[in-house]
Amino acid sequence: MNEHFAVAPSPSPRMSVRQWLHPRSVAIVGASEDEAKWGGRLLRYMTRHRIAGELYPVNARADTLLGHPSYASVSDCPGPVDMAILLVPSHHALAAVNDCVAKGVGCAVAITAGFAETGEAGLGQERELVAAARAGGMRLIGPNCMGLMNAHHNLAATTGVVMGQIDQLPAGGIGLASQSGALMGAMLSRGIDIGARFSTTVSVGNQCDVDQNDIFEYLIDDPLTEIVCLYLEGVKDAPRFAALLARAQAAAKPVLIAKSGRSEAGERAVRSHTASLAGAWPAFEAVCRAYGVYLFDSIFDLLHGAQMLQRPALVSAPGVAVFSGSGGGGALLVDALEPMGLPLPALSANTKERLASVLPASHRELPLDFGMLKHGATPDPVYGQAAGTAMGRIMEDDAVGAGIVLLTTQPNMGAVAEMALTVGRNCGKPLLFVQGAGNAGQAARDIWREAGYGYVESPHDALHVIAALMRRAATPQVQAHDSALARPALPVPDTLPGGYLSEPDARCLIEAAGIPTTRWVHAENASQAVAAARSLGGEVVVKAVSPTLVHKSDIGAVRLALQGDDAVRLACAQIDAALAANGHTLDGYLVTEMVHAEAELILGVQNDPDFGPMVLVGAGGVLVELMKDVQLCPAPLSPAQARAMLSRLRCRPLLEGWRGRPPVDLDRLANTLVQLGQLATTLGPRLQELDINPLMIVDGRILAADARAVLA
Repeated sequence: MNEHFAVAPSPSPRMSVRQWLHPRSVAIVGASEDEAKWGGRLLRYMTRHRIAGELYPVNARADTLLGHPSYASVSDCPGPVDMAILLVPSHHALAAVNDCVAKGVGCAVAITAGFAETGEAGLGQERELVAAARAGGMRLIGPNCMGLMNAHHNLAATTGVVMGQIDQLPAGGIGLASQSGALMGAMLSRGIDIGARFSTTVSVGNQCDVDQNDIFEYLIDDPLTEIVCLYLEGVKDAPRFAALLARAQAAAKPVLIAKSGRSEAGERAVRSHTASLAGAWPAFEAVCRAYGVYLFDSIFDLLHGAQMLQRPALVSAPGVAVFSGSGGGGALLVDALEPMGLPLPALSANTKERLASVLPASHRELPLDFGMLKHGATPDPVYGQAAGTAMGRIMEDDAVGAGIVLLTTQPNMGAVAEMALTVGRNCGKPLLFVQGAGNAGQAARDIWREAGYGYVESPHDALHVIAALMRRAATPQVQAHDSALARPALPVPDTLPGGYLSEPDARCLIEAAGIPTTRWVHAENASQAVAAARSLGGEVVVKAVSPTLVHKSDIGAVRLALQGDDAVRLACAQIDAALAANGHTLDGYLVTEMVHAEAELILGVQNDPDFGPMVLVGAGGVLVELMKDVQLCPAPLSPAQARAMLSRLRCRPLLEGWRGRPPVDLDRLANTLVQLGQLATTLGPRLQELDINPLMIVDGRILAADARAVLA
């Protein structure tokens, strides 16, 4: 998706990723005492946060810098150099890389910008850097990045301004790889504000050599990283990325991703509805969903989610409990739940009974208003204890999967914050704090930050974080060696031609996958069409069969609800005229039984250029591209994944018996998706596209009424 060029990796890099992320010595090329310059800023940061080894400023015009001896070149440094940080102008970068290679540096971090991001000339310069580094066995991060931090190693090799505002690196378990240096810096800064703690954070910049997958792999294997966070703009080497998702899942290490660029960067040449609906973002989202990734809309939501998952805090039910010191604030928060797909749960009779000691009978429902607690004129600790008791018992209710605590300007704020912290740590479910009190709430913020628990500033943020956790909890994932995926190859006809398949051939293909179709006959001429209609009986449909026509209904090449010989002959004549007028050739007619559906779906397969075959299901019919109510899943898929796809459709009520209609057999429909995935797996790259539109729901049964496909 986002690759400037391909260069063969060095056959024998001097150091592994782990080694150069734990350097014994660092050279700063372009060091300075002027904090207005990157070299001055970085030298000051790395002087404040010192690794255990040597720090070598490199500046030919200085003898000492901030008390350190300065050297004219990396080659002049008196000891070995594991890592070099390059802050020189772009036109000096190649000389600096060659100097590092001559010294035997293991990894160079090119913070310098002005390369591939600027156009063809910059791309050429970047290629020269990579070639020189790899020829010498040196890895290269960047260019156009903001460096990296390894908090456990006290390595602050980043120009992020937050490094100059803290006395100690925030060492913890959140690891980050980011394609944006500024967002890495923003996440670190926000994390320090709310008490988040990090293991390693890396800005990969242009990914000319070391890329996102290299850092992703390191974070999966790193024992000090508990949570992996990724900010992505595009995926480089999608098969490796998917394999790493599977590896993280097998290691039970949560992966959280925020991705920009969700719209199509460029139009793909498509010939089917499925292809137009299965774009880059939907395919990426489907792959992430299959491997249990938590997807977020912003890096700040991602950060709060990471803090939640460190506790751990697992969603066990769809309901969200709301706690507030303001009746109005709680009511507004409850109103916002439904549009996010988050239900407010009804508390059980047992929970209400357990709340009798702290709440009057009239207020043992959600949302909980702290103002209704039975505390009277009691001091803070007693009030806080009552709040903690109420929150704890509500969070234990089986219908509650997560909770949100909204604090506004109220007395006893510190006591409530302390008790909420205790409940959040012990309940085993996500309990997110919203500090809506402005400066008056600083005491509560301090309590949560010092505990490393975290908080958000608005209910809107809390809802998005909880919604992301809920989506992940409701989605079945692929499991390694899943027996449900181990199905035999399907007996696909070996006589099918390459290219765009006619509808009769496409029907043969999907019938091989066990997908039922409306009864049909391929007629070579009008007389055969009349005979076919008689054999099918009742109303029929007549369609053109043409190797050059994709969307038949657009030019009038489909005739519906025909009955009688004359009607069929007239339909054939009208189809002949329509194809002739639009320059298409005719290979006969497809005559099918006419069925009247309660609902229509689209099913399909799209061979994504990055992630391979994807199975699609959605609301079908002529408005399919307008509605865009679709779900994707990489093939092969399990029955549980197929059922989950169906459950996420907005048109799901139509499948479950809308207004007295017979419900469809959802297990049968899910198995159809599984079989479609198996067909995609059997054919592999040969199956480029497959469209079944519509798949009709008729008296609870499913019948494919139209199909098209493209084989390589």
